Amino acid sequence: MTAAGLDKEHTYEIAGITTSPLMVRMMEMGVMPGKTISLLRKAPFKGPMAFLIQGNVLALRIEEADLIQIKEV
Repeated sequence: MTAAGLDKEHTYEIAGITTSPLMVRMMEMGVMPGKTISLLRKAPFKGPMAFLIQGNVLALRIEEADLIQIKEV
């Protein structure tokens, strides 16, 4: 499961990040395995998504959110 398919009512744990050119940039923004993640808002029509990651709000495109593997806590 990836962050692009998150449910708004649950908290998840980041299991890993898919290898891509964005991997390092995402890690610099705080997307790290072991941190908690939850969905705050989702724009309509496959627009950006806002996540809460360990107390920080991060907005990502759906393609970027699809790189984050998660597991339920």
